[in-house]
Amino acid sequence: MTTVVNAVQRWLLGLMLLCYVLAGAFPAPGERLRGLALPIPVGASALTLSMVLLAVMLFNAGLGVRVADLRGVLSRPVRLALGIAANALLPLLVLPVVALGLRTWPDPAEAEGLVVGLMLVLAMPIAGGAASWGQNAGANVPLVVAMVMGSTLLSPLTVPLGMHLAGRLVGPDGAGALDDTATVDLIARTGAGVFALVSVVLPCLAGVVVRIALGEDRVSRALPAIKCVNLVNILLLCYINAAGALGQALAHPDPDLLILALVLSGAVCCLAFCCGRWMSRWTHCNRSDGVSLMFATGMNNSSAAAVLAACWFPHRAAVLLPILSYSLLQKIVAGAAARPPRPGRRGAAAAYAKSG
Repeated sequence: MTTVVNAVQRWLLGLMLLCYVLAGAFPAPGERLRGLALPIPVGASALTLSMVLLAVMLFNAGLGVRVADLRGVLSRPVRLALGIAANALLPLLVLPVVALGLRTWPDPAEAEGLVVGLMLVLAMPIAGGAASWGQNAGANVPLVVAMVMGSTLLSPLTVPLGMHLAGRLVGPDGAGALDDTATVDLIARTGAGVFALVSVVLPCLAGVVVRIALGEDRVSRALPAIKCVNLVNILLLCYINAAGALGQALAHPDPDLLILALVLSGAVCCLAFCCGRWMSRWTHCNRSDGVSLMFATGMNNSSAAAVLAACWFPHRAAVLLPILSYSLLQKIVAGAAARPPRPGRRGAAAAYAKSG
């Protein structure tokens, strides 16, 4: 099983692309799965299958956190606080510039949909994948994990704040008159915080608690099966999230919108990674901490953003397209940024990987 999991992890980006192709060619099953919901309120919406899959993914991420590794990181809180703050504050600097630049776009509704989509993905906590990508580049892995946990715990505050900012940018005083302005305001008031708590924070904390309760030995033996379930879960979630946006995009082709979504997502993603690298230089981080800061700043939980967007904006492809684009592009940028570390650092990262 370990061999299969490792092979799937190596080809994960290609498999995600395949899920996108399947979602565009056969969107109907994904639409039906996305429409499944339980009569359990989560904020102002019901508990959907996508939320359950996201919660399972975050639970598995929590199972991978070793509390013992975090103790040394907490003894040096400056780097930890810097990474969390950089990831949380970046949308406040980037999104107003994007909204201002989109004022000249001929379709205000499309422009504002792109702003909301980018805001959703940038407001989400640091992606758990930042640890694995950072490990390949020689990052301080416990520091990245601590940043992910800290960002996740703050998400019930940062996600609503991000949506409040989006509401300001796309409201009557923003780039135009988005017909979903009321929806953005509703998400900011009631939906985003509850969604982040129920679908992101609690599952992650539950995974950490279960790991502590079971013990390191039992969890280590179960890790191959856990990783296998998680990979299937990620790909299914990828297909479901993409089905709505790509199905609409292909039913009503708009090449200009698709190109704009790709360009904006790529530009913002590259800027986020560059900001992390610049901050590591300004603060004179050592190499491992600097790489940790770069990946924490550059990677956001795009799966959570896609689930929230699919729940609240199922009819707006302009909201989902930049999130799906960002999801793929941040992995491409992360792969390019993950330069092979020096031999000493490579050995340390490999030892950590084997022990986890």
